[in-house]
Amino acid sequence: MVNVIKSRTSSKSIQHMPRRLFFLFLILNTVNSTISFGCLPSLSTYALLPFGQKAFYYWSVLLPIAYPLALLLSIYWKHVSNHVIVLQSIFNWLLATFIFIIARQSPCPWLADTIQGALMIITVWFIMSLTSGFLRITIGNRIKSEWEDDKGMFYYGGTVQLGLLLGTIPIYILINVFGVFIDRKPCRAYCFS
Repeated sequence: MVNVIKSRTSSKSIQHMPRRLFFLFLILNTVNSTISFGCLPSLSTYALLPFGQKAFYYWSVLLPIAYPLALLLSIYWKHVSNHVIVLQSIFNWLLATFIFIIARQSPCPWLADTIQGALMIITVWFIMSLTSGFLRITIGNRIKSEWEDDKGMFYYGGTVQLGLLLGTIPIYILINVFGVFIDRKPCRAYCFS
């Protein structure tokens, strides 16, 4: 005979996520994935190289730190309200819009070839990546813990892939077909004041 040990569960009931909130989180995750994983990686050289090769190098060193730091922040802040998630998404979209504008102004954007410009674009990109990673982890944790259906994380992963698709195809067309973005070649003078 095997003794069954019953685990003690807390008296706190698990809060279930309403369907509308679930769909809102999936839409936010799709848009954030479109920006963070679909659009902006293709624009990194257009947004960073006008500020110098060192800016691109420091960005490539600092950017991989953003996601683990977002993970640590999500461990510290276990529950984030719905309003904060929406506000962080809007803030993330504003930062991504700024990066998109800088990339569009390439090869000679605002503050090109200056240390201030390099610090600005690296800081904006780092904060955007940190916020995007934090949102991705937070939304995933909320769906996993509060959505009653087992397929919630499947749909969550599907929205990440959908975001990749929705971001990469238009950016590919803008760069390679229409030539909207102009790259900056190293060792050439572009901006004269």
